[in-house]
Amino acid sequence: MRLRTNRSRLTGGVIWIAVLAVLLAGVVALNVAVLRLNMRYDKLGRTKVDLVAQNADLQSQLSSAAATERIQQEARSQLGLVTADPNTTKYIQLHP
Repeated sequence: MRLRTNRSRLTGGVIWIAVLAVLLAGVVALNVAVLRLNMRYDKLGRTKVDLVAQNADLQSQLSSAAATERIQQEARSQLGLVTADPNTTKYIQLHP
């Protein structure tokens, strides 16, 4: 009878150790998954910042291009100005 009691205790202990090992492995796997998600989230955040900066730069370029075209169009329509012909343009160099 005593042999059975020791054996059942041993079996119960082994089962508890196995259950705890499985639970700990699950916790570790969950932590690894969370770490991977955080790394991906951080990478996406950096990508977002880069894209926002590129978007702002492109918006600035577009605004500048639109302003230049608008100024040229107004100069032609309101003032009658035309683009200078490079063949008839003369440059004078001044020496200090």
